[in-house]
Amino acid sequence: MESYRSALEELETIEYEITQRIRRNPELVKLSSEVLRNKKKRPYKEMLLQQHEIKRFTENYKKRCKLDEDSTFPLMSLDEFDALLQVIKEESANSIVKPLSASYSMGSSKVTILSEIGGDLTLRGMFSGEEFQGKCLDLVQFHEQWLQLSTDKVGYVQYLQIFDKFGITDDSVTKNSEYLKYLISMFDYMKGFLQRSLPLFELESFITEATERFTTDNLYCEPCGRTFTKKTVFDSHLTGKKHLKNAQTKKQSRDFKMYEFLIASLTTGVLAETRKNTIDNTIRRMALSERERLIEIDQLAQEEELSSGNDDDDDDQGEQEEHGDGQALSFNPHNLPLGSDGHPIPFWLYKLYGLKIEYPCEICAFKYRGRKAFNKHFTEIRHAQGLKAHGIEPNEMLKGITSINEAVTLWNSIKKQQRDEVGLKENAIEVEDEEGNVMSEKVYNDLKRQGLV
Repeated sequence: MESYRSALEELETIEYEITQRIRRNPELVKLSSEVLRNKKKRPYKEMLLQQHEIKRFTENYKKRCKLDEDSTFPLMSLDEFDALLQVIKEESANSIVKPLSASYSMGSSKVTILSEIGGDLTLRGMFSGEEFQGKCLDLVQFHEQWLQLSTDKVGYVQYLQIFDKFGITDDSVTKNSEYLKYLISMFDYMKGFLQRSLPLFELESFITEATERFTTDNLYCEPCGRTFTKKTVFDSHLTGKKHLKNAQTKKQSRDFKMYEFLIASLTTGVLAETRKNTIDNTIRRMALSERERLIEIDQLAQEEELSSGNDDDDDDQGEQEEHGDGQALSFNPHNLPLGSDGHPIPFWLYKLYGLKIEYPCEICAFKYRGRKAFNKHFTEIRHAQGLKAHGIEPNEMLKGITSINEAVTLWNSIKKQQRDEVGLKENAIEVEDEEGNVMSEKVYNDLKRQGLV
């Protein structure tokens, strides 16, 4: 009886605490009602942590319900019931009962608003730098695999635009035994990404529904690796010589069509906005210098500061004034060495990458930490604008030049060489007039237009 009472109390506590979190931040779940729309917008980091916390609450809820369904209340006599009741009273008298609300209630500190149940949740190490705290996809490794599979060597941005357009994939790629492994690993990554970035999304239900839709809407021939839209065409294909030959000779599984369908369902559905953010963010970051990336990371860190758990909308202005006085948490308070992504790294790795060495560029009027950032900046917009400011057009031969005088001298030399090459081409062909005078074709044409020859 006590176990049943305890289970009901825990279920009611979980329901109440989940409701409190949704009332405070309606963006935790997709609500059709607009009653709670005028609530204060919370930081993305805080919202994601609370979504993972609610996910843990629901798992505890389901687990508790399952235990109650499996358990049965034993029949006992009145004497046995009295003895059991006496044991419960003695245990309750000698023990300090901690209310369940203390374990599930929100914290009120700006450091953490998580409960005791979800106190160990953290976003540190959950996402890679490319994933941008779950806002973007990290498909760099799959781009590298694609370059090994396909003869079409596309860049990363173009790959992000076409990686789920499987209709244009060459047969030479689909026949490769590594193609199926490539699809499976990508599908597993997307499932893991959704579990990390959208913990409340019903992933298993979505996959089950998509799989059923694939089997019913598409008539797929596994030995031939083809999909048919009409039942009559599919039935006639099954009796064809090509199908019978493939069914006998091809032992390798051809279920990559199903994985293509599942990946396309994710990228055009729940991950459509994330995929668009990935393309936009990749293009934008390619145009940033190293210094601009560090500034952006610093700003994001300040924006993602957790808000207080018990603040109201009326206190927003006072809270902003407090942050304006400089009491907000700084991004790197201990002045730790930072890597190229702006995150703290061990000092030995900092030295290994050569980040303690500064490389100045007079053209950009900026100093770069590490040889990698220094070499990369020659292809960035900042360096190109610095060259144009001195009347120099960006040229591959100018790569590695940081001095303005050297760049101007070399550019003048390049222009002179280009003019000489043009002159050589113009004087390369010689012609002879009626009197036997030898001259270049350009001079001959000029004289001919003037009527002198």
